[in-house]
Amino acid sequence: MEPHHRQKLYCYVDETGQDVTATFFVVVAVASADEQDEVRQGLIEIERAARTGRRKWHKSRPERRLRYLNLVLEKNLLRAEVFFGAYRKPTPYVFPYLEVIERAIKAKAEPWYTARVYVDGIDRQKAAELTNALRDRGVILDMVKSRRDESEPLIRLADMWAGCIARRYSVPARSTPSSTAPWIFGGSGRSTPCPKKEKPRKRGSL
Repeated sequence: MEPHHRQKLYCYVDETGQDVTATFFVVVAVASADEQDEVRQGLIEIERAARTGRRKWHKSRPERRLRYLNLVLEKNLLRAEVFFGAYRKPTPYVFPYLEVIERAIKAKAEPWYTARVYVDGIDRQKAAELTNALRDRGVILDMVKSRRDESEPLIRLADMWAGCIARRYSVPARSTPSSTAPWIFGGSGRSTPCPKKEKPRKRGSL
């Protein structure tokens, strides 16, 4: 018998874009069942403290974006999980999204749930295709919707992790990802997976 209240899951998705110089395409999904307004306010406070503001990964200074991610970990802001997939190019556009979102939702879902998925800048046609494909895989969700990073702190969080993970895989010793794997937020003792050192940023580049 179905309970009176279903679990409400929220999933925020971003990726590294179609950078022709990159070897891997990275998709990140932040899945959360927490109170969303509280999470957003906490992320906004971290953005202020780290001085990243609403900037995306590639528009932020290296020391600020790493400060941002470390603060997210240190404050243990939300009981969420960050899932990512790193896929060697070329790869079909839809498959990485399907795999990462499905894993994120099913890992967080209780027996009775419904999910809301927000993807950075997705158009209506692709959103409909992604919705139908996820439902075919047994994911219970409302229609996938677009949400811009300028207005959604949780999309900006996904973007920061995507940039961080992509940079890690750009290091030769780290360039063999094991398909999709979860990255779970930890406490203050958990370090960021990004490289500890970055080259000085030149104008117009990372």
